[in-house]
Amino acid sequence: MDILLSEPVQALVAINVLLTLSLLFPFVAGVWSLGLPGFMAVGAYLSSWLTMQMGWHVGPAIAVAGLAGAATTIPFALLTLRIRDIYLAIATLAAAELIVLFFSHFKPTGAVMGLTGMPYLDTHWLIILAAGCVAASSWLYNSRFGKVLVAAGKDPMVAACHGLNVPTFQFASLAIGGLLAGMAGACYAHYYSFISPGNFGFHRTTDILMFLVVGGLTPLGAVLGAMVLTIIPQVITSLEKWAPAMYGCIVLLMAVYRPAGFLPKNQLLKLFANKKNGSSRAQRPPVATDA
Repeated sequence: MDILLSEPVQALVAINVLLTLSLLFPFVAGVWSLGLPGFMAVGAYLSSWLTMQMGWHVGPAIAVAGLAGAATTIPFALLTLRIRDIYLAIATLAAAELIVLFFSHFKPTGAVMGLTGMPYLDTHWLIILAAGCVAASSWLYNSRFGKVLVAAGKDPMVAACHGLNVPTFQFASLAIGGLLAGMAGACYAHYYSFISPGNFGFHRTTDILMFLVVGGLTPLGAVLGAMVLTIIPQVITSLEKWAPAMYGCIVLLMAVYRPAGFLPKNQLLKLFANKKNGSSRAQRPPVATDA
């Protein structure tokens, strides 16, 4: 319990929740984008520059970093018009590596030595921001917009036949993912007060992808996966260095027994329906029968 109450663990969970949500919307819309490290790096370095060089407060810097992350998705969005599926995943991953490579050689941000001295962001602000993003993501996911994203992801041809502009909604899903990833990068930079290109490697994508696969393609599933897989290595400290292997074993078990994750959309709808039916039965008066 002391581990769960420690500020570093709470901050790490909050950042991972934002990152997992940033993958949720593109994946729901059928866009296999693995450009998360690039979006995160753009947000981290931009917010650091704004606060250190321009004298901005951390809050506005995080907001602008999120917008910059969303703007960075435009080239990725253009790729969705030409390539899809695994080819899109490879292309976006390569583009993200190019962004990280740029910062590795950009001397004003410290190049490979990294950047330090950013204003500190307190943990409770991270938790508030993550909670607000979870609430907004849940509302958006359950709105008509979210239903359209799910339809576009399941069968884009059928969605287009029903009059939906599938590319536009996929662009929007990428922009939402970039927004959340940029904000997560800014939060990471201002909590740890140090960033380097090594913080935004491919391992970041694989870890977050594990969280999403385990939790399920829903906002609550993303939160559950991020919390559980972030906390377990912290609670069992001897497993921390074995976290990648542990994640792999968990994903294999999930693929066999729970391929849709712990909290898929259909499961949530079933739970809500059962709860609603149970409450309606409890309120219904008993029917009198003849003796």
